[in-house]
Amino acid sequence: MVVISRSYRRFFSRCIGYAVGGTTVATALVLTPPLDAVPEPLLPARVLCEGVGRVCRCVYVAGQIFMDYQWNLHGEDSQEAWNAAHLRNASRLVTLAETNGGLYVKAGQVFANMSHILPRQYCTTMAVLQDAVTSRPFSEVVATLEYELRRPVEEVFSEIDPTPIAAASLAQVHRGRLKKEQVEVAVKVQYLDIAHRFRGDMRTIQLMLGIAGFFFRGYDLSEILSKLNSTVANELDFTLEADNCERAGRELRAGGFGSRVVTVDVLHDYTKRRVLTTRLVPNAVKVSDLRGIEALGIKPRTVAAWFYDALAYQLFITGFVHGDPHAGNVLVHRLPNGQPQVVLLDFGLCTELSDDLRAELAYIWTSAVTHDVPSLQKVAQRFGCKDYALFASCFLQHPYEFFNAESSVTTKATQEMMRDQVRHKMYEVNDIVSRLPKEYALVLRNIMAAKAINRELREPVNRPLRMLRYSVVATQGTRSRWQVWSMLLRAWCSEMISLLLVLYAKWRHPELMQMLDESLELELSG
Repeated sequence: MVVISRSYRRFFSRCIGYAVGGTTVATALVLTPPLDAVPEPLLPARVLCEGVGRVCRCVYVAGQIFMDYQWNLHGEDSQEAWNAAHLRNASRLVTLAETNGGLYVKAGQVFANMSHILPRQYCTTMAVLQDAVTSRPFSEVVATLEYELRRPVEEVFSEIDPTPIAAASLAQVHRGRLKKEQVEVAVKVQYLDIAHRFRGDMRTIQLMLGIAGFFFRGYDLSEILSKLNSTVANELDFTLEADNCERAGRELRAGGFGSRVVTVDVLHDYTKRRVLTTRLVPNAVKVSDLRGIEALGIKPRTVAAWFYDALAYQLFITGFVHGDPHAGNVLVHRLPNGQPQVVLLDFGLCTELSDDLRAELAYIWTSAVTHDVPSLQKVAQRFGCKDYALFASCFLQHPYEFFNAESSVTTKATQEMMRDQVRHKMYEVNDIVSRLPKEYALVLRNIMAAKAINRELREPVNRPLRMLRYSVVATQGTRSRWQVWSMLLRAWCSEMISLLLVLYAKWRHPELMQMLDESLELELSG
């Protein structure tokens, strides 16, 4: 019996050893080779193993941030101490996003535009994620191209630059020339593993944000991000993006934009689920590149006005809305005839508003910009919100009272009221957003991106007032022509009075204007 027992023990020990050794070898075979060398059936296993590492990094960084705020800061600490902590932790999140890549970068890009919710240090630090995304090896790009196009790369392109001209969270773009048509193109190629990573990474991000909201009241963004979940999933199919791009282009032409604002030309023969091929926009600069626009001899005011006209037309007239019009997705260049042109890119993230939602959005915008308090109260109560001013701020993306000519910006009481609105009601802001229809998540993202671009261009136009013209048209059915013109005139007069007050305050009370600037940037102190 003793001999049999020992033999069983040796047998089980060997089995365990073989199992451990086999698992180690199998794991090494999956994790060691370059991603493009991993067979397609084994790719999910590779993603799963790497996903464990991404989760561990999230937990580690979350712990660092929590301990930083809990140990190093107290409610009575100075604003400078809080700002320094915000800066440290924002840098940690940027490093985490760049290391994990994919949807973590996408989430960081969303948060960089949330200046109405997050402290300024987070928004400015995470803004680097809009452009500074680490590119993938060209071998992965070739593997994806050949798999999707079913042909060797040499048969499709006479030349293709191995160095990407842009790298985003889900894909990177290479300059090339088609062999058959001899046309210069921009080829957008999805990262090899991104589709397999989507669900796991999205759940991890939502969980981390939920935990953050538990410890830091008012900063639970998981509900907001969850509303983007299904929509972001559509970004993984580039054929949908191609269809969205062409539809948006048709609607802009129907709206009379002509060559002023267009969408990029899609080449469908070379567009597949993970590959999007478009004509290259020559000598273009980003819409936020103020110096580049001026170097082209184009007035920033013209560019901004056309851009906001196009966004307002989509939001209030057609209802087919670009969900991600950040600076990297909007180009400006000169046509051969010398006329400027704004080109919209990347329609992977879009939403379509029903007629009722579109009319409601136009009603909200018109009421907010014209300070129609009874109308604002009515629509805010429909969403269970008693604070109509805060409700309006969610859509305007700035404190509602900022454009109220009836309140003097030169009084300290007004400045403190505005500061209080954005600093101490962050929980209510998130609660309002969570009550809105899911389509409004991308609408707010659209408006946030527009605000960020206007800021980069040093606000050459009044964004809310410019977009008001389209929201008024959308709600014109309930008003006479005289009422419409009267409303626009009142709004214009109100804005002129506000502008004069601001100019006076800058000259007479510079310290209060500094307070005004700070009131538009949320801080987490106390």
